[in-house]
Amino acid sequence: MTTQTAIHHPAIALSTVRHKDGVSILRVFSREHGVVGCLVRQGVKGPRRARHLQAPLALLDLVGMRHMKEELYRFDRADRVMAQDRTTAEVPRSAIAMFLAECVMRTFDSGTAHAEVFDALWAAAERIEREVAIGRLHLAFLVDAVAISGLKPDAPVRPPQGMERFNLATADWEAGPPMGEDYLSAAEAEGFLRIQGMDFDSIQSEVLSHDTRNQLVLQHVRYLQLHLSNPRPIKSWEVLSMVLAP
Repeated sequence: MTTQTAIHHPAIALSTVRHKDGVSILRVFSREHGVVGCLVRQGVKGPRRARHLQAPLALLDLVGMRHMKEELYRFDRADRVMAQDRTTAEVPRSAIAMFLAECVMRTFDSGTAHAEVFDALWAAAERIEREVAIGRLHLAFLVDAVAISGLKPDAPVRPPQGMERFNLATADWEAGPPMGEDYLSAAEAEGFLRIQGMDFDSIQSEVLSHDTRNQLVLQHVRYLQLHLSNPRPIKSWEVLSMVLAP
């Protein structure tokens, strides 16, 4: 297949795991195919070298991407769409990129296209590289992902009479005290519900403490996973929360 006739596939790098001698599997978020694995040979000269592909949220153009079996693909060449030097060099930016990459892998079904979520993650990766204030970029993406996935709650921001907790699994108010991670208190729920549908600029201008932002991030991850997959811990969260600590 020549590069003149090969099809180009936009993709976002998520993670790389060693497969066997000389070969790794690069997990990418493809706009057309969703979260899939791609075979990558180590030590190859030129643009296919793994070090160009491994950085979380690296924006890629996969040339000649083709299906092998199940959710495994191969490509002829991978080109970086933008350098993203600040994302790889600056610890806070790289920590946010790693967190969002893991969130996508642990939340969205493998092998299922999520074109609008892909576009939102691509925009988030560009912002991580270019924005001056980056402390809320991950929260802004998660809020966007809720709306894009059709999961924006219909519940009122304030609890109806007699309701004391908000159930993340049902996206509605309930009677009874909050119990466990799936339930928010009235005060927590009001903050969670109030920012639904906000765009990036609005979230950037919100008055939020460090602890409140962190709480909202974890609530959104839990909410998305409850509705799209299964709750699973995000291992990179501990690092990110320390890196962004005041």
